[in-house]
Amino acid sequence: MDIKHKLSAMTLEEKIGQKIMLDFRYWDPAGQSNLDMVKPDDEIGKIIGDNHIGGVILFANNLKDKAQIKALTAWYASMETCGNIRLFIGTDNEGGNVFRLPREDYASFPGNMALAAAVEGGADLQLAAEQGRQMAHDLLALHINTNFAPVVDVNSNPFNPVINVRGFSDDAGTVARLAEQVTAGMHHQGVITAYKHFPGHGSTATDSHSALPRVDRSREEAFAIDIAPYKHAIDSHRAPDMIMTAHIQYPALDDSLVGTLSGEEITVPATMSRQIQTRLLREQLNFSGVTISDALDMGAIAEHFSQGEALERVFGAGVDIALMPISLSAPAQQGRLAELISAIAGKVRAGAIREADIDSSVERILRLKQRYHLLGDGKMRPPVPASGCLQPEKQIADRSITLVANQQATLPLRDKTQRYFILTPWGEQAKGIAAAMAQAGYRHLVAAKETDLSEAEIRANIANCDVFLFGTLSTSFTPAETDGVAGGAASESAGDNPYLGRLDYAAGLGKKRVHLSLRAPYDIVSYLGKVDAAVAVYAYYGYDNGVWRGHSMISLAEVLMGQRAPHGKLPVNIWHDYDVNTNSGTVAFPRGFGLSW
Repeated sequence: MDIKHKLSAMTLEEKIGQKIMLDFRYWDPAGQSNLDMVKPDDEIGKIIGDNHIGGVILFANNLKDKAQIKALTAWYASMETCGNIRLFIGTDNEGGNVFRLPREDYASFPGNMALAAAVEGGADLQLAAEQGRQMAHDLLALHINTNFAPVVDVNSNPFNPVINVRGFSDDAGTVARLAEQVTAGMHHQGVITAYKHFPGHGSTATDSHSALPRVDRSREEAFAIDIAPYKHAIDSHRAPDMIMTAHIQYPALDDSLVGTLSGEEITVPATMSRQIQTRLLREQLNFSGVTISDALDMGAIAEHFSQGEALERVFGAGVDIALMPISLSAPAQQGRLAELISAIAGKVRAGAIREADIDSSVERILRLKQRYHLLGDGKMRPPVPASGCLQPEKQIADRSITLVANQQATLPLRDKTQRYFILTPWGEQAKGIAAAMAQAGYRHLVAAKETDLSEAEIRANIANCDVFLFGTLSTSFTPAETDGVAGGAASESAGDNPYLGRLDYAAGLGKKRVHLSLRAPYDIVSYLGKVDAAVAVYAYYGYDNGVWRGHSMISLAEVLMGQRAPHGKLPVNIWHDYDVNTNSGTVAFPRGFGLSW
């Protein structure tokens, strides 16, 4: 198909529609409540067709089980707009804690930081490509053609509450190497890929879902760290198909000001910056693919701009696709979308948005759709059969477990006659560890979710055990000094962390104490002076209602029991203290550290 001819035949409103990707996370025909949208609906089909929409994004709300998902996505895949243009059907399947498919039905990988820990510890780099290939296989079998992955944010700030284990590492080279392998695996299957979040969300200390973060790096640091994975992929001709923007302020890259709903002037968000999205990404870095905003309903944007103004600024910056500029959950709301598109068309006709930008954007979108058989008579190819790599998700979990501390050879726990008390934030974690240990012949096991027990019951179980294993789910690190213990978990400040008292109690009774850091490993320093051993796991899904939702609790149990040696190495530095103003501090355990036996 001649793309130029196709483009010239489209109306302005059709072009704008192609530049919008909607979510229908909730849908209630009666407009009474937010019901999960799980089945085809004629009104939604009409909204997409009438407004020439270019794509949809699916969330866990839409993806319940295999049969339901296939029915829904096959319906979306059958839609055509502007004559013969099919939809981008996307989701966020990063692996780890951002995984939209039902975990019990599809390959549930432990996540990017776990993958990096495995490769840092000597696992074959090919496992990264296998992860991408398997995830893409599962998506493509469901007609989902676009995966907003991998995350290439360099998690250099241990305070980061939103990236943490979603990132591979705090080292830009490691991030670039692994991201390119994961992307290659997805491309092998024929799934559209996206690096995120440009120009880099890894050094923020604020979650952009709720507020607007600011990055205060210098321009030189920006290129050396945050931008490096993008530049490496583009320069080596391994660029992703899409790049997703970050809702952050980055004054070293653009310090211009914009007005907000409140009348305040703020540093322009990167998502709305022409300097960042066009001059830097396209003209300086030479990215020729499609760009897409992060969701425009996130607090970082929605708290400061109206829907119309946000869309105008995103398109004015040169971003190709606006993700979720408006959310519709009932038929009565559909007029809002037509009004939004009409308003943007008016801005283009008035010269406030460059029509040449719109045409260039839509041309890039159409060329990408053509390449992936979403244009004309093209047919999506079926997923390529799985490679010879057996259960790459389990292999990554096995190789990721990192032993950080092990006083007096506390681990492995080989004595099956001892009494073990396993206490974790979620019940499925303790249940998973206990299930694996019970299968191996350990009989004296108490597994509990922390909030299911009173403090008195927790202490009674500590008193009745020989070994106390406790899990934490921290996202980041907060420096503190408490009872001689350096550091503290972000959600567990020095004054209200109940584990410190529990550990003192357990130590007074002569119990062995093992810390299981189930998410970001930064909180290991919080307990160093009070535990006999500490293990970084990077993943936290386990066993629930007779179903395994991930492999990491099995791999962790196998290491705890000595059935396998720990091979993982830290992919990030763990700090005793860290100063965000100078991006420096005292390292407790360096990247690459890990014990074994």
